[in-house]
Amino acid sequence: MASGSAHGPPDDAMSSIQVTKRTDRSLVMLILQHLIKPFGPSLVKPKGTVQAGSQRLDETKKAQQRCEIHERRVEEMYMYDMVGKGSQLKKTRAKRIYYFAGGGWQSPPAPQHWALCAEIACKMPEVIVSIVSYPLAPHSAAPVAMPELLKWYHTVLREAEEEGERVIFAGDSAGGNVILSLTLYALLQDPEARAPAALMAISPSTDLTRSNPDMRAIEKHDPILRIPFVTGSAKAWRGEWDATDPRVSPLYADVSVLAPRDVKVHGISGTYDILGPDAVLFRKKCNEAGVQGEWLEWDKQMHCFALTWSYGLSEGKQAKEWMLDVLRRT
Repeated sequence: MASGSAHGPPDDAMSSIQVTKRTDRSLVMLILQHLIKPFGPSLVKPKGTVQAGSQRLDETKKAQQRCEIHERRVEEMYMYDMVGKGSQLKKTRAKRIYYFAGGGWQSPPAPQHWALCAEIACKMPEVIVSIVSYPLAPHSAAPVAMPELLKWYHTVLREAEEEGERVIFAGDSAGGNVILSLTLYALLQDPEARAPAALMAISPSTDLTRSNPDMRAIEKHDPILRIPFVTGSAKAWRGEWDATDPRVSPLYADVSVLAPRDVKVHGISGTYDILGPDAVLFRKKCNEAGVQGEWLEWDKQMHCFALTWSYGLSEGKQAKEWMLDVLRRT
C-alpha cells in the first residue's frame, strides 16, 4: 500500500482546507464535561460482542417518528435509507449520504447516531441518508471487513453514477476512520476508480499507532476517552495488519490521490479529544496535498461533541448546523 508522511504544514489563508476555529465554551458544556469525566470509560465500553458480518439494526422509535426508513442490502451490507416524513421515499434523489457510526469499531449505531441521521434527512429533503451497518470487530476486524467494504464501495458508487446521485460518505470517530480509510484504499488501488464527492469526518480516528505524545497531555481534559480504550479498540480493529497500514490508519496514506478526483474532505474536531491531534495532522496533510475541504476546530470540546445537539447543548447544535451548511453546499 502507498504511504506518506504523517505531517503537514500549518493552515493559512491560502489553504485548500478552510478552517473555522471556535474558542467559546458554554457553562452547561463545562459542567457536563466535569460530570461525565468519572464515567467516561463506561460510556464508550462495548455492551457486548457483535457477530461476524453486517448486522440487522434496530431502528429507534424517534427516528421512525421523524423519517420513513427502508432496509436493504448491497454486497451483504445492511443499510437503512431515511427520508423525512411527508417526503415519499424515492429510489434516487439528487444526493445520498452514507453514514458510518462510531463505537470503537465494536458497537452498532447508538440513538444519537440515528438522531443525527434523522435530522439530516429532515433538514435536507433532497437527500437520502443511509446508515451503513458495517462489519465490526472482533469477529470482522479490518482484514476481513475492509475487502468486503471495498466491494460495497464499488457497487454503491456504480449504482449512484447510473442513477445520477451525488454521494457523500460521513461518519464519526471509528466511522470517520472507515470512510477515510475506505476511500483512500479504493483510490490507492486504482486512481481512476469511482469516488464520492466528499467525506465528512466527525472526530475521526486517523492514526492507530496511538503514538502521538499530545494524547497524554489531553487525556486529563478528555471527559470520555482514555488511552487504554483507544489503544485496545485500535488493536481489535486492525487485527494482524500493522498500525501504520493506510487501510486502517489514513494518516499514513498518500492523500494526494484525493485531489485530482476533487474529493472534498470536511471534518470536525475538538481540542479536549485525545484523538483530536491526529485528526488535525490528517487535515494538515490534506492541505499540503491540495485537497479541498472545510473543517470546524473548536477549543475545549470533547470527542464527537457535534452529536450532543440532540441533548440541547449549544455547541452541539451549532456544530450540527455548521455540518448541515457544508453538506448542502457540497
